[in-house]
Amino acid sequence: MFSEAGWWQKLENALNADEAWREASRYFRGRLELRHDRGAAVIEISQSHAEVSGEADLMGADITVTGPDKEWRRLLAGEIDWFEGLSPGLGDFTLSGNAVAAWRDVKVMALTFAVMARVNQTPPAIASSPPPKPSGAVTTGHYIDVDGIRVHYEEAGSGPPIICFHAACQDTLMWRHVLDGLSDSYRVIAVDAVAHGKTIEPAAGPFHSLTQHAELNEKLITALKLDRPVIMGCSMGGNLVLEMAARKLDAYRAVVSAEGADYTPTVAQFFLDMLLLNGSQILECWAISMTGRRTPPDRAKEVVWQITRTTPQAMRGDLTGYANFDKRKEVATIRSPVLLLRGDADWLVSQSRTEETQARIPGSRIAVLAGTGHYPMIENPFEFNEAVRGFLRDVA
Repeated sequence: MFSEAGWWQKLENALNADEAWREASRYFRGRLELRHDRGAAVIEISQSHAEVSGEADLMGADITVTGPDKEWRRLLAGEIDWFEGLSPGLGDFTLSGNAVAAWRDVKVMALTFAVMARVNQTPPAIASSPPPKPSGAVTTGHYIDVDGIRVHYEEAGSGPPIICFHAACQDTLMWRHVLDGLSDSYRVIAVDAVAHGKTIEPAAGPFHSLTQHAELNEKLITALKLDRPVIMGCSMGGNLVLEMAARKLDAYRAVVSAEGADYTPTVAQFFLDMLLLNGSQILECWAISMTGRRTPPDRAKEVVWQITRTTPQAMRGDLTGYANFDKRKEVATIRSPVLLLRGDADWLVSQSRTEETQARIPGSRIAVLAGTGHYPMIENPFEFNEAVRGFLRDVA
């Protein structure tokens, strides 16, 4: 591992040659210590320049990342990164020293880890996922009053209704390729959650539990006069549709939970607090971390652009609800057909967590999109739509 002759010098050269890392560290000054089983190394960073020592320094460090050798090996193999390594239950890295500074300058931290993973390897070239296939149906925007809240939604097409609930820190835009793609056979509706997109924030502020969203969405479905719609969600929305299906057992024709699970304790309280300090940059790096290798650059860029448009308060509210979500007991009552759809590059909702959820929902299915991450309807819209279409043909 780090004992390879000249490895730390290779890292220093790689950092100083990396344009993105140099840009992110332009105004950064600090000492980053990396502790492993047999010692430590120090990276001294000063305004776009790194000096790396493969030994601990008596002067100490501003920020220290500690992990066992097995975790550093995973990092160097490209199996984990900054975010997964520090996520509860997913990684074994710990952060000490000025942890607030690490998240205030999270882009420097995340890119440092990314460069470390590239020192001894070059990611293989992988063909991009196919382009979306629009139906040609026109998407229109609307407003409706629900429980005193001005809710915005978009719709396209006609036929059996599908109503879509977005991920944390997103809005209806994340469903644009679904509105375009499935509207040849369905009436597709996408909703801006409270305090997102064009839906008004309540006087009490953003919601902090998925149950609040579920209660409002049930009233929205009634207001729109939808008869047993298909409900579809992603991430926070993927969890949400499982709760909705468990709350109203015969209300939905089918359920598509993309990147969803019945239990998601993988976001730490410190991370939630840091969103108020530096939410936009944290979620920029987080989204990059969870984007798959088959995602072409334009769609990968759109993932980041979409998720960084939310206010820090809404970010924290969304991910508080996500972090505290636990419906392991309730989902066993679900009667609607359920598809659990995930990208295999999504570390936040792993295959094992998806399979655990499937085991608790009688008759549920799993579909996996190769080389796709946490935002499949943006990253790989054609294969996402085809997976949903095939499922609905079978069950609805």
